Amino acid sequence: MNTLFVCLLASVLVVYGSEDNLQESKQQETSCVNYCSNIINPMLNVTRNLQNQVNDFKHQTKCLSQFENTNKLMEEKFASLDKKIEQKLKDLSTASDQIMQQIKLQDKQVEQQLQHLHKADEVKKPIPGPPYQQIGSKYYYIEESEEVNWFVAVNKCFILGGSLISIENQDEFNAIKEKLQTDKDYWIGISDLAKEGKYVSVVKGDEEGYLNWHDGEPYNYASREHCVELRFKDNKHLMNVENCDTKQLFICEKTLMM
Repeated sequence: MNTLFVCLLASVLVVYGSEDNLQESKQQETSCVNYCSNIINPMLNVTRNLQNQVNDFKHQTKCLSQFENTNKLMEEKFASLDKKIEQKLKDLSTASDQIMQQIKLQDKQVEQQLQHLHKADEVKKPIPGPPYQQIGSKYYYIEESEEVNWFVAVNKCFILGGSLISIENQDEFNAIKEKLQTDKDYWIGISDLAKEGKYVSVVKGDEEGYLNWHDGEPYNYASREHCVELRFKDNKHLMNVENCDTKQLFICEKTLMM
């Protein structure tokens, strides 16, 4: 009986001891899991971040590769376009050279035709005979003896198929002066009879462009001087305004007609 009680008591102690051990074991297991979780979870997070970065890098690498391919295609297209533009420019340059050659050829042909027409025109123009003589590029008659007033001089030149001279420039003036007698005055075809102070050419019918006066001229003495002469004064012939009724020599000009 005592032995049985002892055995039962021992069994009870063993059972209680086993429960305590089991409880302690569970507590240890929970502590281990928490500890491991605290260590492993951050590592898992780092791993996931690394994986995401790897995925992002792969995506960026793919985009970069596509961009490089696109860039290469664009470069090839631009290179092809440059070649086409260069060829077009060469073609335009060649065409331009051909056009310029054609223009030069046409200019040469036109010049030859103008020269031909000019020669034909010269042939058609009658060369004035006596009493006209060529002085410079024009033909003149210089009266050497008969002195008449300005109005008669205009009529005499008309009868001779010309008109009182109208000097156009200094070269013509210089050529005429070489043929004039010293101490003699000559009527020319300019007057202000139509309007005081406005000297008009009888040849052109408008205001004279070339005038070469003596000092102090034109001076309309007593309002009776309206016709222009070449007066020899101070050892030279220059223009002077004189009374139209004064008698003196005159110069006629022959205009070449077709």
